Amino acid sequence: MDEIIQDEQLSKWFSTYGLITAERLLGTYHITLPQNELISAIKSPFSFYHQLLKMPLKNVLNGIVLQQAGDYHIYAQKLFIDYLLSGESGKSESSPGALTRESLEAERQKLVTLGEDFHHLQQEQNKLIANSQARLIKIAEDWRKKFESVLSLINKTLNSSGFEVNKSTIRKAVNYAIIHCDYVKAASLGNTLLIVEEFNKITKLKLSDDLKNKILSNMSEILEILSHFDSQISSFFQENKVLGEQAKSYRSQFYDTILRVVELIKLLPEYKINPEQDAINKESLYFDKTIGEN
Repeated sequence: MDEIIQDEQLSKWFSTYGLITAERLLGTYHITLPQNELISAIKSPFSFYHQLLKMPLKNVLNGIVLQQAGDYHIYAQKLFIDYLLSGESGKSESSPGALTRESLEAERQKLVTLGEDFHHLQQEQNKLIANSQARLIKIAEDWRKKFESVLSLINKTLNSSGFEVNKSTIRKAVNYAIIHCDYVKAASLGNTLLIVEEFNKITKLKLSDDLKNKILSNMSEILEILSHFDSQISSFFQENKVLGEQAKSYRSQFYDTILRVVELIKLLPEYKINPEQDAINKESLYFDKTIGEN
């Protein structure tokens, strides 16, 4: 299902978790779609539903990278805990390995500072999730209300023109139209009626130009939301991108710290890593560390 979301990494993540994730995320906005419409909605990069899902999915992807960085951080801390508990670090400067112990202490102090900075990044991630979700929930609430209003207006317009179309069909037709028509692009090219043509692929009515324009006018409230969606959340996407790069950087830094510390420990003549304890400590590290990379 890699084609569902054009962003390569988002696509890889989505292919793992699939439709259930999309369904649950839309559920947080109190939006429910039949599965066939859901599949089409998330495949369409310009549909309202796709746009509504994109930010939460990107936040989840960053969260996975942060979790991996955190797991590396914890493992590095455990290396030092075992080392400190062994008493090796307290040996005198005249004991063999003094320079190595000095280097290990420098690495430990750097890890403490790195960990504090990383904790700040985690807080920034939580703040971004809360703020972006609050904005999306507000947009979705506005969408739901106006969507129902649009259905009623179109129903009234069709009835007054002698067409009897039930509301469930109108709902399906409107959803089909906004999923399959890139309205923002069509409008920029002066073809605003394209969305009505898509609408009519479901209703299959003989619509006059006047009636098409009336239906387009009936849709104006949700089309307004579509037209301004990007401008309302673009700052969150930018922040997400910056946080994502920082998360990958911390993951790399913690990983590199582990490599350096392990190599230093190997130089100690009288202290060795306990293989059994190390195996336990490594249990959380069996993950794909390329997640989030280009």
